[in-house]
Amino acid sequence: MPNSIRYHIIQNAISTPRIETYRKFFDGHSTEEIYGIYLWNKTLCGAIYPLLQACEVALRNAINAPAVERFGPYWYETISHTQYRGNDNYNYTNLVGNFERARDNVVKKLNKQLRSRGRRQLRRDHRPDFNLVVAATDFSTWEYALHTCHYRVNNNNYLWPKQTKKSFKNWPHQSSSDTQTELYDIVSELRPFRNRLSHHEPLWKGISVTTEEEALAYVNQKIDKIESLISIISDEKAKYLNVQKLLVKARYTASKDMLDRCRYRSKARQFSLKRKNKLKAFLRELSTSNTPKIIEFGGTKLLIEAL
Repeated sequence: MPNSIRYHIIQNAISTPRIETYRKFFDGHSTEEIYGIYLWNKTLCGAIYPLLQACEVALRNAINAPAVERFGPYWYETISHTQYRGNDNYNYTNLVGNFERARDNVVKKLNKQLRSRGRRQLRRDHRPDFNLVVAATDFSTWEYALHTCHYRVNNNNYLWPKQTKKSFKNWPHQSSSDTQTELYDIVSELRPFRNRLSHHEPLWKGISVTTEEEALAYVNQKIDKIESLISIISDEKAKYLNVQKLLVKARYTASKDMLDRCRYRSKARQFSLKRKNKLKAFLRELSTSNTPKIIEFGGTKLLIEAL
């Protein structure tokens, strides 16, 4: 960032505690570099968000569609679960609670529309189109749905494993129990990461990550988990993300190259028209690596990406 920027004014808009989080982690950086890293994290959140959104929608539809087919709308009221005492039963009770909050929010939204038209309002216990309710649920709903309390072999009143193959076409293990465990672990790992991303917090915050290298590795591991979950649900969805290069862009944004760009430490490969062989070799490398590269041409740094 230009030295002419008055960072103390920007800090008041961002908040001192938030910028101090970056300053403490990235020790030895100048003020300009710290604010560049702050913007890098926001860019990183923006690059990963479409992946998480696609993952959440795919997961939601993968679980809900077969459940509606088996139990009908509002299936969470019908399914059986292994009952535990006290707090041990929270995965089932939270599943129901999430759906009920979503239903209540949908009714409130519909009533607001009805009031604006001067029409009679719906009762609080009204059961709207279940698709509206499902769309209003949060990510944790599907983590609770995947818990083992909803898993019992040879009992069709449970969600799993009866619909495992329908929900997850590329299940990774021969054992449905192992598949269930892996899916639950992935989703429960992604949920807090998604929450940090939604609030544009440092994506490694709250994790025992102490170095820059560990922070980058941690974020890339989460991108891998997102890709893995989407691939388990649908090959076509995973291919679509690759066609749109969303995964490539997210991984590049989570790279040291991109971090260095944002903190003004990037090093570019220099080219001139006089060395065409070098330029051709670079373009071949660019087309095979699927990773954007920084070059310097005529004294100007450029980010080049193969389409």
